Amino acid sequence: MNSDNNENNEIVSDGGYIDSPMSGAIPDNGGFSPAAADSVSDSASGEENGLAGNQGSAPNMMKSYKAACLKFGFFLTITLLMRIVAQGLAPAAVRLINSITSNIDVKYALSLLYSALFLQIIPSFIAAAMLKYSLKNLVGGFHPPKNSKKAFANFPAVYGAGMTVNLITMAVVQLVTHNGNINDSVNSLMLSPPSMTSAFVLIVMLVVVAPIFEEFIFRGAVMNLLKPYGSGIAVFVSAFCFAVFHGNFQQFFYAFALGILLGYISYATDSMFCNTLLHAMFNAVSGIIMIFATTEAVGKKTTDPSAALNDGEQLVLSFYAIFMIAVIVTALIGFIAIVRKLIKIKKYRLPKVWGEVGNGKKLMILVFTVSVLLSILLMTDVMGEGYISDVIADGVSALFQKP
Repeated sequence: MNSDNNENNEIVSDGGYIDSPMSGAIPDNGGFSPAAADSVSDSASGEENGLAGNQGSAPNMMKSYKAACLKFGFFLTITLLMRIVAQGLAPAAVRLINSITSNIDVKYALSLLYSALFLQIIPSFIAAAMLKYSLKNLVGGFHPPKNSKKAFANFPAVYGAGMTVNLITMAVVQLVTHNGNINDSVNSLMLSPPSMTSAFVLIVMLVVVAPIFEEFIFRGAVMNLLKPYGSGIAVFVSAFCFAVFHGNFQQFFYAFALGILLGYISYATDSMFCNTLLHAMFNAVSGIIMIFATTEAVGKKTTDPSAALNDGEQLVLSFYAIFMIAVIVTALIGFIAIVRKLIKIKKYRLPKVWGEVGNGKKLMILVFTVSVLLSILLMTDVMGEGYISDVIADGVSALFQKP
């Protein structure tokens, strides 16, 4: 592989390790490189040199990039508006569900389905239509790459990094809100399944539905749209959107860090298989913690540490303790692993994509696109007090009030 290709298309460490061609990626001498690195980089060389090989194509690339930004902004605006409307209509949806059935498990399942439809499933179809990303990738795009084992070996590092960011965020929230009970932040995010049947439905939603559709949207459609203009900005923007779609400050930074790492894995493996399964594994851990936390045994010990438990409750508490120890150990190992990766970072050449246009300029163009500015205004409402959804909810309630 010639030096020109290396300079233009690959990140090469002093030790000769070929990393994925992503600006800001984390090289790891013991980690994984893109599948079939030579063929990938050679094809990337032709593609990227085609984009940046002559200055005459620069105006066309700028025009193409601005069109992609406009398209991305409209997609984001529509999906955020749909989310806000769905949130505003949620009280009416709850009343409708209550009128349909009195079964608590059915109510719970329908509530989760309502959320999944407006937060994941319908946005996936919108992404497929607006961002020109085939729905076939929901199945066909999840092919296991050759380097999947090395990708999955990064689970502790990714989980440890995410949990570290999550704990720091929670600590900051406690300081800012002067709330001494850190469990309140955790409990506010829980979906509290009322029974084991509902818990099973929750796990299916968290481990199957959410990872598949969210990875399709963010690591699939959004990254695919922006990747021709630089893998770094594609990963960054998709991770930011992924964080915003979680809809609350407590989860934003955790989701953003997780999105960066999942985007890196998706790009490095040239597949959505590994990052989708890793996403499912993260959600599975969270779902199991939610289920344990809502059991009677844990509830008793949380409210009264001296409360007596029967044999069954003591067994549940023991399993919960073992599981949490395993989670903490994994997070600690992962934290150490991610620190070692950061320490091992060596000087490397950034890939030249699209001439000399830097990621900073690309990001500024993206942010000041009219449709993206509109979506940013909606983001502030989604991440803030939700005034628009409150107005919608109040309007709907007024319509159904008896005269």
